[in-house]
Amino acid sequence: MRRFFLKLLRRRTLHQDLEAELAFHREMSQAHANPIPLGRIETIQEQALDQWRFTFFENLGRDLVYALRGLRRSPGFVCSALLSLALGIGVNTAIFSLAVEFLFSEPSVTDAGSLAAIRFGGNSHADRDTFEFLQSSGLFQSVAGENEETFVNWNDGTETRRLFAVQASRNYFTALGIPMALGRGWNESDPSEVTVLRYDFWRKNLQADPSILGRAISLEGKAYTVVGVLPENHRTLIGFGYAPDIYLPAIRREVVLAVYARLKPGMTRGEARAGLDTLSVRIDSAVPHPYKFAHHTQLSPIAGFARLQEEPQLQTIGIFFAMLLVVVGLVLLIACVNVANLLLARASNRRQEIAIRLSLGASRSRLLQQLLAESLVLSTLGAGLGLVLAQLTASLLARIQLPLPLPLKLQIELDWRVTIYAALLGGVATLVCGLLPAWQSVRESLSTGVRRERRLRLRRFLVAAQVSISVVVLTTGFLFLRNLLSSTSISPGFDLHQTVRAEVFLPPASYDQPERKEEFIRQALRELRALPGIQSAAAAGLVPFTDMMRMGFDVTLPDTREKKHVEFSWNQVSTEYFQAMQIPVLQGRPFTDADRTGEPVAIVNQTFAQRYLGPGPAVGRVVTWRKGRLGPAPTGDAPKWQEEDSPHRIVGVVADTKTITIGEDPSPQLYEALSQTGNTRPRLQFVLRSATPPATQLRAVRDVLRRLEPTAGLEVATLYSSIGLAFLPSQVGAGLLGAVGLLGLLLAAIGLYGVMSFSVARRTREIGIRVAVGANPRAISGMVLRDSIQLIAWGSFIGLTIALFVTKPLTMFLVPGLRPNDPLTYLAVIVVLAVTGVLATLEPVRRALTIDPATSLRYE
Repeated sequence: MRRFFLKLLRRRTLHQDLEAELAFHREMSQAHANPIPLGRIETIQEQALDQWRFTFFENLGRDLVYALRGLRRSPGFVCSALLSLALGIGVNTAIFSLAVEFLFSEPSVTDAGSLAAIRFGGNSHADRDTFEFLQSSGLFQSVAGENEETFVNWNDGTETRRLFAVQASRNYFTALGIPMALGRGWNESDPSEVTVLRYDFWRKNLQADPSILGRAISLEGKAYTVVGVLPENHRTLIGFGYAPDIYLPAIRREVVLAVYARLKPGMTRGEARAGLDTLSVRIDSAVPHPYKFAHHTQLSPIAGFARLQEEPQLQTIGIFFAMLLVVVGLVLLIACVNVANLLLARASNRRQEIAIRLSLGASRSRLLQQLLAESLVLSTLGAGLGLVLAQLTASLLARIQLPLPLPLKLQIELDWRVTIYAALLGGVATLVCGLLPAWQSVRESLSTGVRRERRLRLRRFLVAAQVSISVVVLTTGFLFLRNLLSSTSISPGFDLHQTVRAEVFLPPASYDQPERKEEFIRQALRELRALPGIQSAAAAGLVPFTDMMRMGFDVTLPDTREKKHVEFSWNQVSTEYFQAMQIPVLQGRPFTDADRTGEPVAIVNQTFAQRYLGPGPAVGRVVTWRKGRLGPAPTGDAPKWQEEDSPHRIVGVVADTKTITIGEDPSPQLYEALSQTGNTRPRLQFVLRSATPPATQLRAVRDVLRRLEPTAGLEVATLYSSIGLAFLPSQVGAGLLGAVGLLGLLLAAIGLYGVMSFSVARRTREIGIRVAVGANPRAISGMVLRDSIQLIAWGSFIGLTIALFVTKPLTMFLVPGLRPNDPLTYLAVIVVLAVTGVLATLEPVRRALTIDPATSLRYE
């Protein structure tokens, strides 16, 4: 191998060694008594060089040098080709980077492959007793937990602000091995009032002051000591770019935790699952809880392809990105066809050179290699520029603030996977761009008119292919644009335009008693309802599109004694909620103040009644489920989890509403009376119906709530401005695919312009003769436009036929009622293509009209 690389890379040293060896033999032969003739030195030298020669690599090196010199003399051609390839490869690489970030990014922990997420009974989080039982079982090397859905109130000395927080177990940082930018994570010997900050929060709000370590900040009215700052590129366990502001130890026992376990060295996931199944039986008997865990536990990887295989929500995202990569792959194909057209035009100018090379004995394979070297140079440079463009696009995407109720920060990086992907795209582009033009060129020597015509037909065919691909890309983009427009016209089931939403984050230490929280709610509602212009006001645990809680219970219907497992979206609301949100009550009544001391009641939506309660009126029926709560222990110890049957009488049925996305199908919903449940969450929501524009009420609502509790975190906005999550899938799809469609259309227009310009130049003599014999400008422009329209018509017909089949898988991403074969979408695509074709042909038409007959007769 050493000699191989010496021959390949150190040719000068090898030649020097050969000269020295030949000089030695000459000296030895002449020093002999009878000189030994060595023969011709040049022949010996040539024979030796033949043994060392690597023909393919040497020819490739020469071809690359020749290609660079030839391309240097054609700057316009190089710029056009590189721009097309850079756009095609850049957009593909950027989307691939985005897919890698969402689907395959690893959290910032030590040895992510040995970590697994554990779910008990289908729940995402476990109570503290279950978590501690698993920790002490010894089944895993270590067990840590976090609750990533919490908030804290931070006072910066002038005002109180809400922060997104993660409350985690005492061993969180040590068990997971999370790296730190400054300081350290807390450990089990630290006091409860310690915190770790996210890098961006530290930089923006604390001016990146390194002396913050060891100092205290005010959280929930208490002093918390800062012990560490996370790195700038920190990734959380749940992924998806979620970036909470602050990390705190989970002190309160009612805080449930998502459980993460590190497998012991040598333990397989199958062994871990078997041990967890056995352990879940022991948990059922030792820990009181409302669910049965036996045979309902899950152990899932937290990173890599294995996670993608086991999580359905990731699979849906994966399907979307696969579809997106197919679409941007078509854009790259359009760009490659553009470059192939340019290479065909360039080959027309080199036909004499190629013919001479063939006549001098050059083989067609050797010429093919030389011509492909140009494509390789262009594709390599295009891939490099594409990587730069992808990095710029990734930086831009990372700065976009999505309208979500959660903080997201995308860590899009050009790692080895993205680099390999870009290199593969460059290789594919080399073949797609260069193979057909190179093969067409080496087939011909001095071109006859027939062969020139054949070459023009090939270029016209490539442009028609570009138009066909553009139709498919545009159809996809227009479908998602229609999807966005349709989603904005869909009613969510409640009023968006006259409603104010206020979100209050009460300090848990001050409102740990339900009575205090109930008093705050009553006083807030009383003062909010007294504001001028406020028609109704209500409190709720959740507001659609800003939060959701899914629950599942085994419910018993006493009148039929039938037991069903029901799953539904749950909420707890006060009186006037349905009036403030304008949700119609279809049967029965809404909640009233009398429900506070009456029997437990519930209100369900129409889908719940139809799916679970069967025929007949739902109002008056009683459903019972096992409900858990923290109650006092008989010995006076810490509160223990207690279970009891909880019968609820249904007093009303309301219309269906959307909960997360505007295009979702109707799902069961159940509402409990807030006055009966006792809200244990520090987060409260208020909704107010205003007779005046809701934006005019924001300051008054904020002043009331701030006066009632100055230390609470507070957000007040119109409901319409708070539901960004509802339209996000449609907006993302329309934005990405619309931009890709426009890019494909632009590239196709460039290709059409090039072909029509070449066609006009080729027919200069013909056009001059037509003008000389009396053809008017209308006839000349009509002749050129007909050629353009024919190309667009054939390309559109083929593209629309393909699009009918290709867009069928998009059904799962479209709102109800919108189909992939939507005729308005196809009509819009045809109109846009026709307008683009006419615009691309205007300059060639103008050039045809300015041809001078006298000059054109001498045109060659």
